[in-house]
Amino acid sequence: MRRVPRASLVFCLVALLYGSAACMTPAPRREAAPEAAADERYIDVGDALLRVRVTGPPSSTATPLVLVHGFGARLENWRAVQDALSVDRVVVAFDQKGFGKSERPDGAYGPDKHGDDVLKVMDALSIERAVVAGHSYGGGVVMRTLLRAPERVAGVALVDALILDEQVPTSFRWAQAPVLGEAIFSVLFSELPGEKYVMAFHDGQRFASTKVLDEVHAMQHQPGSTFAQLSTVRAMSYRDAERGYRAAIADLPRVVVWGEGDRVTPLRHGKKVAAAVDAPLVVVPACGHVPIIERPTAVIDAIKGVLAAADARRPATPSTSPAPTEEAP
Repeated sequence: MRRVPRASLVFCLVALLYGSAACMTPAPRREAAPEAAADERYIDVGDALLRVRVTGPPSSTATPLVLVHGFGARLENWRAVQDALSVDRVVVAFDQKGFGKSERPDGAYGPDKHGDDVLKVMDALSIERAVVAGHSYGGGVVMRTLLRAPERVAGVALVDALILDEQVPTSFRWAQAPVLGEAIFSVLFSELPGEKYVMAFHDGQRFASTKVLDEVHAMQHQPGSTFAQLSTVRAMSYRDAERGYRAAIADLPRVVVWGEGDRVTPLRHGKKVAAAVDAPLVVVPACGHVPIIERPTAVIDAIKGVLAAADARRPATPSTSPAPTEEAP
């Protein structure tokens, strides 16, 4: 077997580390918000502009719903759920800092930071209290939101959610180490976004159109993406937070939804998550890690139950519509 010269190994290592460091640059702040779609806007949460989609009747007195996407995802993942549930209430989905079309600047990332951003989005939209639903990493963000401001949360829905320390993938734990994390994210997470996307589904090929994979690839390669993702992973810590889950959620309507064939966070994790928050567990057959795309009807039905319970507890709000006037004879 031919030996590789030590100098070549050193050169390769230096090149890898140099390339890794180059990928770890945050994106600069934008001077102004980009143009948004008709039902979208950009909200400044202080250190980043977040893209937000708001649907539903603005005058509705039903409990609003806020949807929080997962790691490396974007608000479009919730589109089927958002459109179905915004018939009679305001529903909000947004790209978290570092993901989707939101900014990827320097600064704080992780569950605590992203949980604070949920509250800032609600503040900007004058939403005092809402049911909050989170998918995957977004579930942990939802739980941090609840722990930080329980009075702002009217109910919780967790979908294939990462909220327990034991759920953090081994690769993420490795990535929390200096240097090693840069190498892992610059190679594995930057170069294989399409493969990871397909693996998240029970029937990956059904959802892996060329258009979708091109969009996933383009999103991953936006300036600052690798920096934002690694910064988020390095702030993932749940051990202390999970001790407070039961007390914080005790009086709230809640549900846990899980894809039966989830290969990212297997069903055994779903059972532990449901136990941790003392919630009913809805198992979705023939479904992987992303029921909000693969089997949205099951998610919609589960969240409807939480919304109905939250609405029943909501104080009656007098109508602010002007009283009808009598026509002159």
